[in-house]
Formats: sequence, C-alpha cells, structure tokens
Amino acid sequence: MTGPVTVAHRAPLRDRGIALGLGAAVAYGALTQGAFYGAGTMLLFLAAAAALRVTVRGRRPGPGITAACACLVGFGLWALVSGYLAGDAPAAVPTAVLAVAAAAVAMSASGLPERARRVLVGVVVAVAVVVAVSGWLGVALHLDPLALPSAGLWRAASTLTYANATAALLVVGLVLVATRPSTGHAPDPVTAVLLVGLVATMSRAGLLALLVACGVHLAVTRRTELPRRIAAALPAAVPTLAGLLPGLPDGAPAHPLAALAGAAAGLAVLVLSRRGAVAGLVAAAVVTTALVMATLLAAPSVADAARAVGTDRVSASSAERADLARATAERFTTAPLAGVGPGQLDLHYVDHNGVPVRAGYTHDEFLQTAAETGVVGLAAVLAALLALAAAALRGRTRDGAAAVALLAAFAVHSAFDFLWHVPVLPLLVVLVVTVLTPHHPSERSTCEEPSQDHHRGRPRGRVERSPGLVRWRRERCPRPRAAEPARG
Repeated sequence: MTGPVTVAHRAPLRDRGIALGLGAAVAYGALTQGAFYGAGTMLLFLAAAAALRVTVRGRRPGPGITAACACLVGFGLWALVSGYLAGDAPAAVPTAVLAVAAAAVAMSASGLPERARRVLVGVVVAVAVVVAVSGWLGVALHLDPLALPSAGLWRAASTLTYANATAALLVVGLVLVATRPSTGHAPDPVTAVLLVGLVATMSRAGLLALLVACGVHLAVTRRTELPRRIAAALPAAVPTLAGLLPGLPDGAPAHPLAALAGAAAGLAVLVLSRRGAVAGLVAAAVVTTALVMATLLAAPSVADAARAVGTDRVSASSAERADLARATAERFTTAPLAGVGPGQLDLHYVDHNGVPVRAGYTHDEFLQTAAETGVVGLAAVLAALLALAAAALRGRTRDGAAAVALLAAFAVHSAFDFLWHVPVLPLLVVLVVTVLTPHHPSERSTCEEPSQDHHRGRPRGRVERSPGLVRWRRERCPRPRAAEPARG
C-alpha cells in the first residue's frame, strides 16, 4: 500500500512544479521588459519545468504538439546552420535557444491535469491585468517607461516598455477571459480592464489582431460569444478611456484627476450593470460618458488629442513600415535559401523622405525570418504554427477554439511588429495554445475515483479527465424502490 500511495502523491507535486516553473517564467518575462534584455532567469524557470516534465511517465503529447515541437527544434538547428553559412554562428544562438525553449514549453505544458491548467491560465490572466493597469497608470501620470510618447501621443507601454508588445499580450488575455464559461450578460470587470489597456496602447495591429480573433472564433464555433462579451465591456471602457484624453498629446501635462474621474465613471457603469437592468446599463453608460466628455471639453488638449489620434492612428498605411519591407525584401533576394543569418539583418536604406536610415527590425516577423533564415527557416516556422492550429482543432472543444483564435491573432499581429524578438510573447502564445489544446483521444485517461460529491453522501461516479474537458458521469446502478403501502 505504501508504494502506490507514494507514487500517487508524487504526481501532483510534479504537476505543481511544472505549473510553477512555467507560470514564474511568464510572470518574470512580462514584468522585466519581456525578457528582451537577457532572458537567462526566464529560461531557468523553463528548464526546471522541462526537467520535471521529463520525469513524468505515461503522458505523451499528442501528434500535433509533437509535430510542432519537431518543427521548432528543426528551426533552431537550421538557424545555427544559417548563421554558420553566413559566417557568424554565435549570432544565431539566441534565435536557436528561443526556438528550443518554445518546444520545451509545449512539451512541458502538454497533458497537464485540469487543476494545473487552471492555475496557468489564472497566472496568465493575472499578468495581463497587471500589464493593463501599469499601462493605464503610465498614460494617466506620464510615467516613463510605463508609457512612452510616439507619433505625438502618449501610448501605454506597461512593464514590457513597448506598446505593440503590450497589445499582443493583452489580446491573449482578452481571448482567455472572454471565452471562459459564464452566466449572465453583465460586463466582466477583467474584460473591461484588459480592453482599456489594449486601446490605451494605440496599437492598430493590436486592435486588428483582436478583430481577427473574434472572426476566427466565430467561424470555428458558429457563436458570437467572444465579440459579444467584448462589446459588453465597452460601456465601462469608454468613460475610462475618455478620462485619458487630456493627457494623450505629447507635450501636454498629465491629468491624473481626469483619468481618475473616467475610471470612477467606468466603475460606476460596472456596478450598475450588475443589477441586471439593461436600460439602466445603457443609461449609465450614456450619462457617465456625457459627464466626462463635458468636463474634458474645457481642456484645450482634448481637441489636440482627438486630432492626433485621427491623423496618425486612424490610418491603415505606414510609409516607414513600407520602407522597411522594401529594404528587407532586397536583402532576402541576396540569399533566398539560407538567408543572411539570424541577428545579421543590418538594413541601410534611404526612406521615402530621402533620409538615410539604419535599422535592424523589419516590423514583419515573417519577412524578417525569411530574410535571416531563408525559405527553409520560414517553412519550419509556418509548419509549427499549422501543427499547433491542427492540434487545437482536433478535439472541437471550447478551449480548442480559443487556442486557434489567439494563435491566428498572434500570427496576424506578427506581420506588423517584431513580436518574436520579445521572448516572453512567443513563449506565452505556445504555452497558452498548448494548455488549451485537447488531448489526443488515445491519451485521454479514465479513472475510477470518488467525485467531490461523494463526501456529501452522493453516489460515486466516474471522472474523465482531459485538457479542456472534465466530465463526471454518474454510474448507473439499480436503486431499491420504496416499499409500497399495503392495500386493502
């Protein structure tokens, strides 16, 4: 009896250790500029989680996750080969390490039990809330580097110190929160907070990624769950964002009182909407927004902020990005098969204004990957993304649909920003997609255990566990019928 009990108690400890290592890595990376400057500590957490995962027997990842891991490891090896052929193999080491780390994350997170998966999802959502609040504070108080002026506006940069990276992380958090099971139609406070943080980044690609996530989720599930829940949070988000308007223009002083008033109005909308009156919700949203806007119109900077937003952010074109894409495409043609080597994309070009420019990032990860590692490297990355998407769609579950939606959103956003160069972002996406991906049918385990209701005197049932799905089936057994009263 001692042996089986000891083994049964070791498994939950290992799972907790894996979840702790993965969660600590995500939290550390998000709070330290995305681990952009030195990812050693984050990689240590991931290594610890991977080491514990190796000790787990009888729990193999599904074929889709295995294929994705193989593609990621293959890409890492090819990055080293590409760097060697370009004459600077050490420059390719960070890219190779990141690819192998992503594969280790997928292997570590695959097959975790329901409780460990919920802990990881909770950690990711909590990190997203911290990032959103820090970005809002940065814009409200002009706190550098939590907010940074860009294109004439103060944009939320959060603890990642980069607005577009902040937007990418918040989109992941929004998809996780807005697709979880819920009852009622009242706006979710966490969704409202994350939506405020996303809009405060002023990231056009981030908003586009959110729209893509909504569209993909709608196409997979045939339900309007994700866009409906995000739309339900708008009445609370609008007055909160209106409070940031006076301090948005670069050069304008911070307006913390206006920001606080907007946040209070948004909170009031949330509180009133919890009472269940739809008319009261709409009235509260209209009244609070009108009050905030009437107060802010006295500030001359509000008109400047609206003008700056309309001029720079409400536009689908970017001459600077077009110049970068043109210069990167020219470098790709010089070595289309093996690339110029990871970390060696040093662009020198003349922009549309005739000014000489030097840059190292294309703001298009697919194009930059093709230029640095050639078509071979790009094919490996695309194969990994397709394998993850196929694995998520295999089970046709709620979690699988959310995984495909956020994977599509991240892929679209990666075509407009250098997100893969912020280590925490690709590792986070791989982690969340793997956690949400259902098991392969052959790996679904069924065990006879007493359910939670067994301690309350209810009959024992069968618990079926698989990622994204926990079902309890009551055993069918004959029940004694009550004695009928004697007749006559």
